[in-house]
Amino acid sequence: MQSKVSVRGQTVIPREIRKLLGITPESVLCWQVEDGVIKVYPVPADPVRASLGLLKGRDSLDEFLDERAKERARERREDG
Repeated sequence: MQSKVSVRGQTVIPREIRKLLGITPESVLCWQVEDGVIKVYPVPADPVRASLGLLKGRDSLDEFLDERAKERARERREDG
């Protein structure tokens, strides 16, 4: 799928993607650039409900927190 960027820097999220991810006019999106690729993530309206099962497949909360700390450090490096 493709979309065009307007002169104001705006683009349209294709309908199929909006439906698949539940993106509505009030949705908040998180933008990241990684290795020259733009990644866009919808931010859940209810982050507590969205976090249910977050630790599934991990040995412990400490393991999750270590992973998240590494992600934050990488994000800070990317932001300059």
